[in-house]
Amino acid sequence: MISKLPAAGLLALLLGLSAPALAQDAKAPAPTESSERTPRFAVLDTRQIILYSEEGLRVQANLRKLTEAKQADLATKDKALQDEQDALRKEEKAKGPSEALEKRKAEWRQKVAMIQQAQLEFQREMLQKEGELTKPMLQKIGAIVKTIAAKEGYELVVDKNAVVFFKNESDITDKVMSLYNQGDAGAAKKPEKPAPKPAPKK
Repeated sequence: MISKLPAAGLLALLLGLSAPALAQDAKAPAPTESSERTPRFAVLDTRQIILYSEEGLRVQANLRKLTEAKQADLATKDKALQDEQDALRKEEKAKGPSEALEKRKAEWRQKVAMIQQAQLEFQREMLQKEGELTKPMLQKIGAIVKTIAAKEGYELVVDKNAVVFFKNESDITDKVMSLYNQGDAGAAKKPEKPAPKPAPKK
């Protein structure tokens, strides 16, 4: 698939073929191999690595543990409020409105507001915690991508979720995932120092 040349690229091309440049074309040196090389681009699914790499699975498991305990507590409180609301409605239907009942309903509404606030705070805490746990992962992914780009000559690597179309061979997600799971950002391990030779016997 041949993509359309962006406006900025077209402008640069037109400027490059301006009259002075054409006039000097005969004197210009022959293009080198590097100048004729087609730029290489790659895509990467960062989220997939964060979720399904070995470290990512451990991070998600830790987040689930934190989430499940808090969610269970909030669910218990929410159920209690629902039961209280049902009791208030039954009482109002059976006995009619009263000052005492209105006071209890006002107290119930305060409890609902409090639990809603607690839920919002919990969501913010979990987002912050996820950010703390995944930030080092993003840094490692970035280091691996830079290494691959340098070795394989990629001029640009973008997240695949921001791309409308790409060829499958441009996707380096599996390669990055493999290097990530190897640890040390996929870097080659330093050779171990040889063990010292035993001292000669006297």
